[in-house]
Amino acid sequence: MNGPGRDDGSVTPLIIIDAVVAIALVLVGAAATELHLARTHLRSVADSAALDAADALDEAAYYRDGVLPGQGVPLDDDGVRRSATALLARTPQPADLIGLGVVAPTGSSDGMTAEVTLAAAVRPALLPAWIGDGVTIPLEVTSRAREGLVLP
Repeated sequence: MNGPGRDDGSVTPLIIIDAVVAIALVLVGAAATELHLARTHLRSVADSAALDAADALDEAAYYRDGVLPGQGVPLDDDGVRRSATALLARTPQPADLIGLGVVAPTGSSDGMTAEVTLAAAVRPALLPAWIGDGVTIPLEVTSRAREGLVLP
């Protein structure tokens, strides 16, 4: 007897759909957190490389040109790139960053600021398998540091 006061049906589909949506939200939140942490890690490495490049002394330029009062030893694009690449070579590679490397526009535009751009890719661990096994998300950060050697 199906009358207006009787409810037929099941709550099971609603519970299953709600559970799937909740699990999807948790996975997306975890993947977003992992990407944010990887970007923060990449930014930290870029900051270290920029600081190292800004503090690197180009001995040839220093002994050839000297330092004028109020100015520092000038930085050049090749020196900044070499310094950043050398820092990446002598430090352990972060496990969460795939293919970490120095990319353009690494260099020094004004001769006093080292600008280092790093690129890497991240594969979130909780990425669903149906998306693909080799799917990575590219990240790129740029960090700048000014040289500290300035004569009064």
